[in-house]
Amino acid sequence: MSSGLMNWLARLCVLGALLILLGGAATWLMHRSWFDLQRVELRGDLTHVSSAAVRASIAGRISGNFFTAKLEEVRRAFEAVPWVAAASVRRAWPNRLVVTLREHRALGLWSDGRLLSDGGRLFVANLAEAEIYGPLAQFDGPERFAGEAVRRYYELAARLAPLSLSVSGVEISERASWAVTTDAGQRFELGRDEPAGRLSERIVLLVAAYPRVSAQLGAPPKRIDLRYPNGLAAAGGKGSSTARKS
Repeated sequence: MSSGLMNWLARLCVLGALLILLGGAATWLMHRSWFDLQRVELRGDLTHVSSAAVRASIAGRISGNFFTAKLEEVRRAFEAVPWVAAASVRRAWPNRLVVTLREHRALGLWSDGRLLSDGGRLFVANLAEAEIYGPLAQFDGPERFAGEAVRRYYELAARLAPLSLSVSGVEISERASWAVTTDAGQRFELGRDEPAGRLSERIVLLVAAYPRVSAQLGAPPKRIDLRYPNGLAAAGGKGSSTARKS
């Protein structure tokens, strides 16, 4: 074996030994008590989430230190806290975690007792806390419609506002037939969104026909059924009324 090759192998062995020593030193350093997590700093615009509730919910669920804590597991632990919609976690030198939380904003109460967020997610939380800003809208239907229910709620609320009507509830049947109730106790049957866009067309028809129907009945209608192909039927006030699309 040539001397050049032997020198190359010797250097390689020395380099390998140095890497092993450095790796061992790094591992030893990473596990020193200096880097044990001392504090978790919470950030975010929080109304329902308190530090006490967070501590109780994550107790025993965060392990490791500044270097070894698994941030994905920490994030999931925080997102399991009631009212937390999303959490982001980052390390802060030398022994802290900074956690930014975003809360759910409750829009309504689903028929199974869970709350519906304005982002279309169902979650479990204290109902009394959800009603601090006023009564919640009522939602009834299969869980798969939660996201669309929120979108329809806002569409209906915007369309009905010029009529001085507020949406108090949204119902969706197993066959995806929609109905809405108002704070005045009225019920509007909207039917299915087939073909796509039909539901929005019926909402426009409802808003356009409402003043005329109210005038014909002599009072605001208690019920309007828009499931007819060429018009609607209304009842309430002093009688009933039908109207065709113009």
